[in-house]
Amino acid sequence: MLIEVIILNAFLVLVATIITCAYYFIIYIWTSVNEMEPEDAKYMRTERKPGSIDVHPNIDAIVLNYEIDVQILGPKENVIHGEKKSLKKIIELSMINSRTDCHALSKEVVNVCDLIHHSRLAEVEQIIYYLKKRKLHTGVKGASALGDGDKNVVDKVQNGIPEANYNNLSDYIDLLYEGMAEKIKGAHLIQFLARDPENLEALSKNETLISALGRVLREDWKRSIALSTHLVFTFFCFSMYSCFHEVILKCKVGSICMDIIDYELRRYDRWKADLEGSEAPSDIPIVRKPCPSSASMTDIPRSRIPEPVRPKSGNFSDANIKAAMDGSVYDDLTTSMECIDDQKLTKEQRVKRFRTLVRKQEHLLRVAYYLLLNISEDEAVEEKMSKRNIVGLLVKALERDNDDLLILVITFLKKLSIMQCNKDAMVSLNIADMLPRMLDSNSADLVHLALKLLYNLSFDTKIRYKIIKAGLLPKILSLLSDDRHQEVVLKILYHLSYEDDIKHHFVDSIGLITDMLLLNVGNESDKTMVALCINLATDSANTQHITKKNRLQSLMMRAFTYQDAMLMKMLHNISDNHATAPSFIEFVGDIAKAAVESKEEDFVRECIGILSNLHLPDLDWAEIFKHFDMIKWVKNILGTNNTDAELVLQVVVLLGTAACDEGCAKLLCETHILNLLIDLLKTYQEDDEIVLQIVYVFFVSLSHEANIDYIVTDTEAPAYLIDLLQDNNKSIRKICNTCLNIIADHNKTWADRIRIEKFRHHNAQWLQMVDSQQLGAEEEEEEDELPPYLNTEYLSTAVVPPLSDLNEPPESEIIADADLDYNYFDSNHGHEMIQDFEIEAI
Repeated sequence: MLIEVIILNAFLVLVATIITCAYYFIIYIWTSVNEMEPEDAKYMRTERKPGSIDVHPNIDAIVLNYEIDVQILGPKENVIHGEKKSLKKIIELSMINSRTDCHALSKEVVNVCDLIHHSRLAEVEQIIYYLKKRKLHTGVKGASALGDGDKNVVDKVQNGIPEANYNNLSDYIDLLYEGMAEKIKGAHLIQFLARDPENLEALSKNETLISALGRVLREDWKRSIALSTHLVFTFFCFSMYSCFHEVILKCKVGSICMDIIDYELRRYDRWKADLEGSEAPSDIPIVRKPCPSSASMTDIPRSRIPEPVRPKSGNFSDANIKAAMDGSVYDDLTTSMECIDDQKLTKEQRVKRFRTLVRKQEHLLRVAYYLLLNISEDEAVEEKMSKRNIVGLLVKALERDNDDLLILVITFLKKLSIMQCNKDAMVSLNIADMLPRMLDSNSADLVHLALKLLYNLSFDTKIRYKIIKAGLLPKILSLLSDDRHQEVVLKILYHLSYEDDIKHHFVDSIGLITDMLLLNVGNESDKTMVALCINLATDSANTQHITKKNRLQSLMMRAFTYQDAMLMKMLHNISDNHATAPSFIEFVGDIAKAAVESKEEDFVRECIGILSNLHLPDLDWAEIFKHFDMIKWVKNILGTNNTDAELVLQVVVLLGTAACDEGCAKLLCETHILNLLIDLLKTYQEDDEIVLQIVYVFFVSLSHEANIDYIVTDTEAPAYLIDLLQDNNKSIRKICNTCLNIIADHNKTWADRIRIEKFRHHNAQWLQMVDSQQLGAEEEEEEDELPPYLNTEYLSTAVVPPLSDLNEPPESEIIADADLDYNYFDSNHGHEMIQDFEIEAI
């Protein structure tokens, strides 16, 4: 009975406790709800903030880190409650294979995933490229048995990869003081520890480890490729981060790597000579040691090193490094096996051994080159490398066939090529002759990098001619239709178009380039393509191909539609050709209207240049000037002091072309345009080009007899022409002399004055001497006897051309000379403008 009472009391206490807890729980909930004031919660805002983009360590996927921020807002958008949470989104790319187009796939990923902004397209493409390379190498794993050694030190090998334990680091260091086999094991285990970025800081602070690694590398790098590879790769892991570069520089690993590269490159020549049975190179000491039988060579694994492209986010995790080194296992390839001249081996066995040695050597070279590339971000270190002929070591490696090695080498050369001294070294080593093989490669990455290197080198004139001599131009042009290479190809072609001797090589391709220009409306490469066409249009053979198939009409239509000054400059150069100029007759009205009405000064200048090149007898310039009211337009330009000098020059040249028409020359006289030209002579008397073109206008106007009297009597042209006889410019003196001869033939008064001026100028020295000996009074009497315009003060300043200029050339020669001077200015000036078109170096 007592037990039942106790049980009943316990049950009642339990029930009471439960009721009490429930009561307080209800009170708590009610209080919380009241504090939140649900009636005030009007909105809920969710924000997603994208973070870093990384590579998934196990599967072919992109890991997108982002943060979600959920907020409950009140009526005044005040935050009532908020919560943040970090999430990850995995984008699986299981379809990646060797034929995957990384650029196209990255575009698709960015378009589908709204968390990735389009500005991060390059980062996504680089990660996809890394995934592609990782997938290609994960299936290739080496297998090798461990040699005899301390079983308590070396961990078990599973799937060909040893399991290194940081707690056993001191044991691994001890192995570096043992024999060669133990050194290889110890270096390999330390290498695996260094591949984990989390271990690098601790390893870098272990002075015993660093000094031991540096000592073994310095003393034993020649003894084994495997040992050198493991040690260099360990330092390479440090080189991936700038903060650890001091460790590398302290041990002088960069200098040792250059020695290793130099030795291995020369040893490759010896191996090749041994295989071919030729004499070994004399620049490397040959140490022949007996080689073991080829049976042991079958177990030598195939190793890999990291790819030269890694995720931009800097996530070089253990999984990433492991993927880069998949298949690397212990290598028992020592000095005794690093030769192929064993007479017991058959030809096939020697070839097989040679390939194995080359594969191992290229593995070491890639690690060493990559380490040097990483530490060369310091300009002082890069300068030291240049002094030690790093360029020569890189160019020598271009003879190899390993695409991965070549990609790394060309990347390094591209970086170095921006310095003048390195570029000159590449030129001296005839690097242009080695690049055609790269452009024929099946690797799109290698081709693209080779083009970028070629672009950096093409700033040098010598290289441009070597590119043509090496037959690279057809290969470059064949890549023009590839969207991935198009931009850099256009820049290379643009540099080649600088040289007049090279332009005719584009005859077969100028039509294709023009068609691409017409299709690429608004593209970024459009300006480079137009600049290329502008330079190529200065060649007469190219211009004839451009105007075929109604391309001229299409170019005109596009130029007027977009008011494109650069495209109009291209047309300007096309018009400066006697064969193509007649094709512009149908567009004269449109061009004249655009010149008068357009507000774009550069566009107007090119329109005027096209009209100036149309020296066609069929054109009625007087009617053109009247119909488009060009007289008023010309006066406005010539009469404004703020007008650009280049625009003034183009208008004066246009007047010289139009004045060839007698009706237009008369119109210029009647509208007093020639008086404006006299005023321009005063303003631009120091500008020889403008002065020459103004004098040419007077010459053309004087060639029509109806205008001579007006020019002589109503303008000051004769006096200024006499004054210009003493100009330093030979062309100006020549054409002024011809103009004065025309005036002298039609006006006797000016004929006597011109004759005296020429005489006084020709005999200026003698007259000055005689004049200085005369008495002052007698000089004054003689001066009074002369006409006012022949007084001593005037004649002492007159200039008569030399005897060679007194032999008057035919008028046709003068006209030809004037035209030649103008054409020289026009083409040269246009070319200079395009030379100023800046393209940034890669």
